[in-house]
Amino acid sequence: MKRVLCVLLAGSILLSMYLVAVSADDFSGTTAVEILSEKEILKGFDDGMLHGEEKLTRAQFARILCQAFEVETVEEKIGFDDLEKSHWAYEDIKKAVNAGWLYGYDSGNFGPDDNITYEQAVAIVLRVIGIGNGYNYPVSHLAAAIDEGICDNVNAFIGQEITREQAARIIVNSMEYMAENSLLPHTVVKDGAPEEERAFSVMSGGGGGGGLGSNSKSAMPTASGSYAMSYDMAHDTYFNTEEYTSNEENVFKNTYTSPLSTFSIDADTASYSNLRRFIMSAQKIPSGSIRSEELINYFDYADASVNKGEVFGVKTEVGICPWNKENKLAMITVNGEELTEYMPSNLVFLIDTSGSMYSSNKLPLVKKALGMLLKKLSENDMISIVTYASGTRVALEPTPATESEKILGVIDGLQAGGGTAGASGINLAYDMAEKAKIDGNNRIILCTDGDFNVGISSTGDLEKLIEEKRQTGIYLSVLGFGMGNYKDNRMEVLADKGNGNYAYIDNLREAKKVLVDEMPRTLYTIAKDVKIQVEFNPLKVKSYRLVGYENRVLNNEDFENDAKDAGELGCGATVTAFYEIVPSDGTEKADLKYQSVTPTGESELMNVKIRYKLPDGEESILREYPVADEVTYETGEDFKFASAVAELGMILNDSEFKGSATLDSVIELAVSGKGKDEFGLRSEFIQLVDLYRYSIDN
Repeated sequence: MKRVLCVLLAGSILLSMYLVAVSADDFSGTTAVEILSEKEILKGFDDGMLHGEEKLTRAQFARILCQAFEVETVEEKIGFDDLEKSHWAYEDIKKAVNAGWLYGYDSGNFGPDDNITYEQAVAIVLRVIGIGNGYNYPVSHLAAAIDEGICDNVNAFIGQEITREQAARIIVNSMEYMAENSLLPHTVVKDGAPEEERAFSVMSGGGGGGGLGSNSKSAMPTASGSYAMSYDMAHDTYFNTEEYTSNEENVFKNTYTSPLSTFSIDADTASYSNLRRFIMSAQKIPSGSIRSEELINYFDYADASVNKGEVFGVKTEVGICPWNKENKLAMITVNGEELTEYMPSNLVFLIDTSGSMYSSNKLPLVKKALGMLLKKLSENDMISIVTYASGTRVALEPTPATESEKILGVIDGLQAGGGTAGASGINLAYDMAEKAKIDGNNRIILCTDGDFNVGISSTGDLEKLIEEKRQTGIYLSVLGFGMGNYKDNRMEVLADKGNGNYAYIDNLREAKKVLVDEMPRTLYTIAKDVKIQVEFNPLKVKSYRLVGYENRVLNNEDFENDAKDAGELGCGATVTAFYEIVPSDGTEKADLKYQSVTPTGESELMNVKIRYKLPDGEESILREYPVADEVTYETGEDFKFASAVAELGMILNDSEFKGSATLDSVIELAVSGKGKDEFGLRSEFIQLVDLYRYSIDN
């Protein structure tokens, strides 16, 4: 007992020392090598410089590991044919090898002077942290690292020999992750380890240090369990009953015969986080699952100035189309106003507790996500909880958000089981929202995998139900969870018809993004029924094509029809659309027998009109934004990055208009437009495309 207590006490002291060593202030340096240098983990060269651009060897990486992470010194010998005891890094290599962090080649060599690659370094630090697994190298390792933030702002690609700065960033991110999760460095017990564990540890040929076994069919979960795949192991079959709706791609329209293009905005982001799930679990991307506008609108772009008295600003930019250099590409971005004060909220958490919500990335993740949101709410906000399974019930009557202990107690006590009476749950949630309705923000937040199987279950009937309910002035936002039986088509319709937004939560980081970092845009609508209509000048535009928004296209007459439903714009949200434009030489004419079209001859390329209603308004407001025929040959970072995302969408949907688009060109364009990238989201996009590129090539 004394021995156990001593071990526990020593571990507690060591952990406290470790956490002190990586306090939040330590991560404010401009570069990762500077951070490690300040902590005396990484040393400079004889010239006094840190040289973050220099490549890093396996021996150097071993020393950094041992300096950054506490590891017990052991006397066990190591034997590699190419490593002498006199080598300057012998003791560090011995520590790392005996801890199970580093291994040699099958040939018996260690390769101390071999440069280390991106994926090798990532696989090694995952062993230090104790997350991930040894299967499907390097896809599952990089997926785990991306999922947990280990690769944040690491500007490297698979197969690339990394620099000291890139390696330092991986180490810094790992230290931060371990501090946040109160983790001590993990060591691997090698003696008597089963063969599959050795597969995790031993390098396979070709490159040293990180190659791990790759003969498994599935990726095991990370700490947050976000990319596990569900297999029926008895039959070796992956069951997938997910549902998506394919939409016919927008085509080029002749400007003389169709000068107007009208569509509803779409601030949803579900397609992007769902795509991330597919890539990180090495799944085939289902047809209809990728809506290009939701990929584009996942990211923020430079704020357009919002004039006093307006609820949004508009910015336009015209450049050369990256995937077809003969054409132009016009970017239209609408930026919602950032509010400084928020109206009180009456929120109803509508939680699916059916049996299909049992797995770790469903109801357990819902609980954590709602717990995050609760911390952001104020004393003016009220919370109700409605659950549905085979039946429905009110789990929590309207309660002030400040009574967090009571609310969390109800949430934590939820259990999954039974059928899915989704329609009944929706009706009860609207009743609760109506009961507690306030002069402010009234909203239902539905958390589900969308698999309704009791009562009304067809998408069409649910659509009619929501259309009726939205007349109450209560908004419906949808948060999707899980995989395998995910019903994306149903959830998008519910959010669309419920005047809300739709996001897919694949991990805790996404939950934080949607419910903490972007909480205002998720909960507070500043404009509803927002429609965009673009009129093209026939003298400047021969034809045009709207990129994405296939299921948001409206008839031209719908633009002035205030009874026609359209999308909502959240506080601080950005919505971006691209038009690919075939330039006119001014000589084209309309081939019409009974109609003549006479252009005005003005120098404008197009005219952008936006109609919207205030959240409590019934009459629309019109704004116009003429766009000059001026091409920016050196476009801004936002234009480059957003067009790279649009290009990826066309590749994934196998667009007939993708032209010269390739994954290589997507990465190149995204890198050139990454910019400051405060939250690392653009960097993650580049890593995901690189991972997808590797997966389909291998």
